[in-house]
Amino acid sequence: MINNLWVIMPVYNEEKSIIHVLNEWNKVLINSKLNYTICVLNDGSTDNTLNLLDQLKNSINNLEIINKQNSGHGQTCIFGYKYAIKEGADWILQLDSDGQCDVSFLNTFINNVTNDSENLFGNRKSRDDGFNRVIISKFVSIFTFLSTGFWIKDGNVPYRLMSAKELLKIINRVPEDFHLANILVSVLLKKESKIIWIPIHFNKRFAGNPSVKSFSFIKHGVKLFKQLNQSIKNNV
Repeated sequence: MINNLWVIMPVYNEEKSIIHVLNEWNKVLINSKLNYTICVLNDGSTDNTLNLLDQLKNSINNLEIINKQNSGHGQTCIFGYKYAIKEGADWILQLDSDGQCDVSFLNTFINNVTNDSENLFGNRKSRDDGFNRVIISKFVSIFTFLSTGFWIKDGNVPYRLMSAKELLKIINRVPEDFHLANILVSVLLKKESKIIWIPIHFNKRFAGNPSVKSFSFIKHGVKLFKQLNQSIKNNV
């Protein structure tokens, strides 16, 4: 049963998409009849994103905006998870702000919640953002398995509904310098609790360009391997 849902949405330079995305998600959340808060974390945007967010506060009652210095997507998510837990969330839904997370799957996630000892992650079975992103996701799964021994189907997926109770067990074990922090969160949740995989379709970005380039994933693959390997050893 979901009593207090916090939607955690990091945003960086999404002035072309943020109004559309937030209005779309607010509408489907209203229809879900859940008690919810949309918490948008502006990660040091340099465009007009923050001004647009401030304007949206007049039309979205359950919107909370946190303006913070840039720390990257992963660590911004960690910041948001901790904040939501402190504010009393019992479930946390993490979404990206670019429109790729399809609202049509929300009810599937909600309807598959059976207890608060599990976590529901999207598994991108199809996607409109290019074949190179598919390859990157496969590399992430392989690097994760080789460095930790855990096979994670879609370790960096941004569509994830997590039990705050289970997150609280592992969230402080994510180092502050871990770049792709959500991958480590996936590993630790897999290790300590349960992940239920929900097949989803991943949309093309509504507008703009991805903050993490394809080359960057490959470039930092060795770093990811080393960080995961060290972190899992420290968390045994």
